[in-house]
Amino acid sequence: MDNDFERMLETMKQSNPGSDGTFKWRFDSGSDWTEATTARAELWLGAHGKRQWCVYAWTGSNQTNDLVYYVFRFDLIDENIIDKTLNLGEQGLIFRHWFSTNGNAATYRNALSAKVSIKLNPKTGVCSGHFEATFDSNFKSPNGEFNLTSQPVGS
Repeated sequence: MDNDFERMLETMKQSNPGSDGTFKWRFDSGSDWTEATTARAELWLGAHGKRQWCVYAWTGSNQTNDLVYYVFRFDLIDENIIDKTLNLGEQGLIFRHWFSTNGNAATYRNALSAKVSIKLNPKTGVCSGHFEATFDSNFKSPNGEFNLTSQPVGS
């Protein structure tokens, strides 16, 4: 499954999806932080069989029309420790913002620019870093940080 929203909906069906750590953001370097109620880092099988690291987090719900969901993913090159900064497009990096629309629907916007600094150890599953993204003028620009633990590769 390579559709970000379908993945989120599957996770929401779990009785208590919880989080695998913390993922929080603020807008335009403001002082008010929002922490996701669910946050994950996972190795996904994307389009054309390409393996990708995916970090996703949300708060709210599509049913209550207050969904805020961020997801970024990038191509897995090998199983060595990753300690780098990626800009939009580098190593396949995409960054999306999903949000509720009327009638229990949702849609997304792709970032116009994004930068993710990440340290990820595929063998332990520890993933931490920070991010920033800009979207069109109708959306605020988030910046934030994350510290998650995923399933280690090969487990």
